[in-house]
Amino acid sequence: MFKRCIIAVNFIKTVNMITLSEELYIKKNAYIPEHLPCYVGTVSDNECFIVKDYVFYFGNRTLVFIGYPLSQIQADAYVIEIIEKLIQIFKPDYLALIGEEISYSKARCLSKETDAYWRVNLEELEISQKVRNMINRASRELYIEKTKNFGKDHLSIISQFYETHSVSEATKYIFERIPDYISSCETVFIFNAKDRNEKLIAFGIADFFADDYAFYMFNFSSKKTVPGVSDLILHEIIKTAKENNKKYINLGLGINEGVQFFKKKWGGVPFLKYEFYFYKTKKRFPSFLYNLFKRC
Repeated sequence: MFKRCIIAVNFIKTVNMITLSEELYIKKNAYIPEHLPCYVGTVSDNECFIVKDYVFYFGNRTLVFIGYPLSQIQADAYVIEIIEKLIQIFKPDYLALIGEEISYSKARCLSKETDAYWRVNLEELEISQKVRNMINRASRELYIEKTKNFGKDHLSIISQFYETHSVSEATKYIFERIPDYISSCETVFIFNAKDRNEKLIAFGIADFFADDYAFYMFNFSSKKTVPGVSDLILHEIIKTAKENNKKYINLGLGINEGVQFFKKKWGGVPFLKYEFYFYKTKKRFPSFLYNLFKRC
């Protein structure tokens, strides 16, 4: 799809879509969801690449650079130079930069977000009695079904989620791609929580692509929820992760106090600072009002 590009700097020799060996390298070292080629590629329609120790994606006139090196060492001192060279090659209209204390001063910043990734160390996990009580409470009414079949019941619960939560257009777009994500990626599974009448009450989605990490990607509950249902789902995901010899579960971002409380009670801790920047790289900018209100 993309031709090989030769770059006149010694730390970038070629830029290609990932090879099988590079995909296996990502599998061995991935620790955040944005490292997962099938996930990002499916929800964004972008192609995955590696340059030095960094994953990045390109498509839809947007370059998405993941500033967390796969080796988990400190970000390369030349990371901004790498980004600039990639902009020269791909000539994107937009740059999405995800990293820790990595910003790009040569383009117009349209928005910025900060948070932290949370994870559970499975080798040290001790489930509290209160959490066990919630699991037992939910299991009296529900059972968990692991599947890859996404259907109308799942769509209905996602629609109910929209009614009770404020959801951005970008997030809605990702949710709309969930069926494609599940069907396209072999390591992704749905964990259904069903009652004794086979009615779907809630479901979670987890990705087991990486060698050391499982990723808790999404969780949705219907209006007719059951106390402890989210605990029951996560408990089953943890069992599956342990069966697949994972060391950690990445629980995603903190988002808000309620979400953080749930992650804390499961032994989750923030382990990596998250920063997201979205830039316009061309000289032609959006309207005056957009520039006025969308500032870093």
